[in-house]
Amino acid sequence: MLQFLRFSGIEAEKEVFELLQGYDVLKFFGIRILKFALLVYATLFLAVAIPFVWTYFIGGMISMVFLMRLLNHGVKYIQFRGGRITVRKDGVEIVSGKKTFLVKADNITYLEVNVFGNLIIREKYSSASFPVLLLGDEEKSRILELFHDMSPQRTRMFKKSWEVFDAILVAFILAMHIRQFLVQAYFIPTGSMEDTLQIGDHLLVEKITYGPIVPRMIGMDSEVRMWGLRTIKKGDVVIFRPPGDDERDFIKRCIAVAGDVLHINDDDGYVYVNGQRTEEQYVKCPRIVGSNCTDYRSFGKRIIEGKVPKGHIVVLGDNRTNSQDSRYFGYVPVERVKGRAFVLYWNTDQILDRGSEGKRRDFFFLRFGLIR
Repeated sequence: MLQFLRFSGIEAEKEVFELLQGYDVLKFFGIRILKFALLVYATLFLAVAIPFVWTYFIGGMISMVFLMRLLNHGVKYIQFRGGRITVRKDGVEIVSGKKTFLVKADNITYLEVNVFGNLIIREKYSSASFPVLLLGDEEKSRILELFHDMSPQRTRMFKKSWEVFDAILVAFILAMHIRQFLVQAYFIPTGSMEDTLQIGDHLLVEKITYGPIVPRMIGMDSEVRMWGLRTIKKGDVVIFRPPGDDERDFIKRCIAVAGDVLHINDDDGYVYVNGQRTEEQYVKCPRIVGSNCTDYRSFGKRIIEGKVPKGHIVVLGDNRTNSQDSRYFGYVPVERVKGRAFVLYWNTDQILDRGSEGKRRDFFFLRFGLIR
């Protein structure tokens, strides 16, 4: 931060402030090295977690400033190791190694704390500095209180701005990690999962069950899926990216897993898994009454017939007559599954439809709850 001070009104005869020593020095630099490493990691993580081209530049600039401050602290500590600063009525005495020099009060024009955390003592034709950031927290506050702040409002503004920026940055990084590893919100734009999920539904997808995915960052060959609670089961509603499409997320229901033998019968419209007909109460079938409507008529080739390959699943939309699913893009690799849809919490279309009391009532009573 920048703070401008005047050497006036010093009441104490002598105030001595010594640099950090021993364990306190290790703690000081250890915390800052850890923060720098986390900042670099956050830059690499955010660059792949969010599609923003300037992430590397912004994160790199912040990391560079932090690194310059860290290097400055290291150089200043080597220079002033074992030193101290003494504030007296007649001036400021600085001890640096074996050197001691006094800046007389009459020669001091003003003092400032620069962005590197150094106290700069300005004279008419020269200046001296001391790394006040290498003092203890209490001593750092106490030494600055000895001087008269030339612009207290500006100092408060700088402090508040930094606190707000720091809080926003930390909150944003935490939010992106929660989104990547724990839970993520999604919006349903199509009717492929009706009536289980309707157009305008907002839902949360949890990523703990199947294991969160560490995105591919610099130095990594591929994404890494962490340990989960269980594998994907038939009937799970999953979020995934279909083969050959890395831009869009799809939501469908898992119908068969690796090792299952799948058959779709165009004649009766049912799905058969391992020779057993699957009774799917959730399927929307508007065109056929009293029967199911799963078929290949709109898709041509029967690309998912037979045994499901290892490491893959078959997914179908609940609205079988209006769904782009495995009948179109084939088997879905398990590593492309992001998580499991588990709760509805909002439906934009219904709650904003002021002309329909029935729809608003439906939202409050039906469009909230677990997804099954």
